[in-house]
Amino acid sequence: MHYQKIIIGKTFIEFHNNWLGEETVVVNGQVVSKKASVWGAQHYFTVIEDGHTIRYILTSKADPSHQVYLDLRRNGELIQRNIAVPTRGGGTTRKRRPKNNPSKHEGLAKLKEYELEEAVTALIKAVEIDPQDSEVYFHLACAYSVLEQTQEGYEALKKAKELGLKDDDTILKHDMLAYLRIQDAFEDFLNSGFTKYDPALLDNGVDGV
Repeated sequence: MHYQKIIIGKTFIEFHNNWLGEETVVVNGQVVSKKASVWGAQHYFTVIEDGHTIRYILTSKADPSHQVYLDLRRNGELIQRNIAVPTRGGGTTRKRRPKNNPSKHEGLAKLKEYELEEAVTALIKAVEIDPQDSEVYFHLACAYSVLEQTQEGYEALKKAKELGLKDDDTILKHDMLAYLRIQDAFEDFLNSGFTKYDPALLDNGVDGV
């Protein structure tokens, strides 16, 4: 999770970017923009300040190491530039893991474009770079699910949980995981904490196993 707060007079702007690449901008306690992003996005919103309507553009961007930065424009004028967005809630193994995993970034970009085979190839390379990254396994599960490769998808989810993925709600709601959730094996998989499933109850699409 990336988080940054910007204060302009009486205006409080909060930027949130979660591990799925979903960006949310909150102004004075109200959500004003939501977008999905890999390398950045532009968020447009207006704020009433001293009786005047002020137009803001908050631009997010990321460098090759995936450090997130923000630019803020007010009525067309750039007023803050390259605001670094720190990471919240890092795990204890963070210092031992690679800071830059270009294959992960490539895999996420391919996945968002539904270039699934390319996404799988890139994400497998990402695992080789950082085998402790639970997010990579989650995204692999998404790709396998859309490809209807159910056992590979279940194994990827199982590994993501083993590595500490805590966001069960995303597993239950993410659109790309729908095919895995409709399997007869899913209920027992869920009840086991995503640690065990019966392969005999999996349907691997038209090709089978």
